[in-house]
Amino acid sequence: MIKVNIYTHKSNIYKIDISGHSYSGEPGYDLVCAGVSSIGVGALNAFDALDDDCILELSEKPYIKIECKTITKENQTMMNFLKYQLETVEAVHHEHIRIKEMEDSR
Repeated sequence: MIKVNIYTHKSNIYKIDISGHSYSGEPGYDLVCAGVSSIGVGALNAFDALDDDCILELSEKPYIKIECKTITKENQTMMNFLKYQLETVEAVHHEHIRIKEMEDSR
C-alpha cells in the first residue's frame, strides 16, 4: 500500500510525504507505483526549480518528502496540484493508495 500523508496548518499544505509500494503488479510492471513515482518525482523537480525554501527528500525505501518552510501562494498552488494528482490515482486505485490529511497546530 502506498501511503500519502498531507500535513496542513490553517488550510495550508506545508508537507506531503509518500511512502510504500502499491503491489498492484509485478515489480517493474506496477503501473500504480510508476504513476505515483512519476507524480512525486515531477513535484520534487518543480519544487527544486521554483522554490528554494523547501526540504526535499527522495530515497529508495521508497520515500518522497516535500516540506515548505514558509507558505507562499506559489508553493500552495504546487502543493495543491500534487494533492489533486495523488487523489486522482486514489480515486481509481483506492485498494493500492491511501491519502491521509492531518491538521497541525504547529
